[in-house]
Amino acid sequence: MPMVDDVVKASNNKDWEAFSMYQTAEEADDPDNKQNVLRQWEQQEFLSSLNTDREVLTILRRDGTASIVWKQTSDKVRDEFLAIYSIREIEGEVKEVGFVIL
Repeated sequence: MPMVDDVVKASNNKDWEAFSMYQTAEEADDPDNKQNVLRQWEQQEFLSSLNTDREVLTILRRDGTASIVWKQTSDKVRDEFLAIYSIREIEGEVKEVGFVIL
């Protein structure tokens, strides 16, 4: 899952440009979206210490969107989390339309 790998590595490096490269232009250029992500990186150690190894649980498909669901762990935080990365083809390109870690 190269897109997910890129986004996880960008999150670990707190690299907004790389993190947002698969987002829609509207999301990537939204200053509130950017500030929210930057704030979360500073407040939650987990989000900048994500393991790149993951256990994919399922892929859900609905109305042109595919959501990859996996168990996410961290190098520094002992807990396990559920990650959901949603993608959709927009104007001929595969774009991220959602990324949530619960």
